[in-house]
Amino acid sequence: MYTLKKSFSIFGADLQDAMASDPDFFSRLKSAKKSPDAEDLLLIGERFGFFKKPTRPIAASVFVTKGGVLKTSLTLNLARMAALHGLKVCVVGLDMQGDITQALGNEGPDENESLEEALRTLNSLRGLSELFLGQATLDQILIETEVPGLCFIPETPELVSLDQSLLTRNRREYWLQENVVQPLKERFDLILMDCSPNWNRLINNALVASDVLISPVECKINNFRNLRTFRALIAEFKKDMRLSFEHIMVPTRVVSSRRLSREIFDWYRANLDSCVAGSIRESVQGEEATALRLSIAEHSPGSAPAAEIRLLLAEIAERMGIAQADWKERLILDQAKLGGSGGDWFGERSFTKNEEGHETRGTDLNLN
Repeated sequence: MYTLKKSFSIFGADLQDAMASDPDFFSRLKSAKKSPDAEDLLLIGERFGFFKKPTRPIAASVFVTKGGVLKTSLTLNLARMAALHGLKVCVVGLDMQGDITQALGNEGPDENESLEEALRTLNSLRGLSELFLGQATLDQILIETEVPGLCFIPETPELVSLDQSLLTRNRREYWLQENVVQPLKERFDLILMDCSPNWNRLINNALVASDVLISPVECKINNFRNLRTFRALIAEFKKDMRLSFEHIMVPTRVVSSRRLSREIFDWYRANLDSCVAGSIRESVQGEEATALRLSIAEHSPGSAPAAEIRLLLAEIAERMGIAQADWKERLILDQAKLGGSGGDWFGERSFTKNEEGHETRGTDLNLN
């Protein structure tokens, strides 16, 4: 339950400014004098938020060949915030670990259950494997969440066998596109595929079905070293499969107090044209939000991590063509909260200085 003021702050909006700009809007809220309900939140998001409905449905994969890079956190925040803006969103779980399925609300077996009861709980969950085998329809594997318009297809252990089964299937790279993504596009504005860090046949399917690829790139040295190989593999796959999806890279796990992390972050932004200006930093609020199955903006709307995630999501949305044209003005309070003048967030690239004091884009590191 949120107060009216907190409800507006979820979207980076100020209640007083909203009342001054559109006083008639509040007469449409069912519970303006109490705590806004879910439907009211959607109305607020649609009118004062920073997402907009796409002119055509968009399918996006969240994928990088590295685990532990806040991929699930990014997917959860993007999915919930887009849905709170009134977009119809479906998350397709493709990671055998099942993190996004749990994050979106699937409880799974209780630790106090017996083995028999736990297996019964697991066996009742149906996913892509049952669809592939003809044991369930697409409608039967879709699970609704408490957020209106947000659904997901859960991960199940049978994803492993599905991946193997695709090997002998004709047009095996197109099964997900033709049987899942295209039908979902008839009902949803945004389809997010949360991928495993292991490149397998399901990942091939996800990339073929994607209009956009979103890759969290960790600001740590191992991820930095592996980035060249990952980019080369993506480029080769796009060429071989004749794909043209947009590739967006999102720096994660930035630790400003550590020189190496900060310099890697600066290098990403200076050298990767596909890299966004924002980032996801490690924070207590972020960990708590994921544990509570909420976006950071819902859990702690007035915090600096919430301001940061809103600006990041708005930038990703702009790259995907689903951001309000004036999102920078709508989120000016968040920019002020982070203490910046706008340059870092509004598309300008940062540069580091070498020992002689000259600005460099880091190309001497030979990772392009």
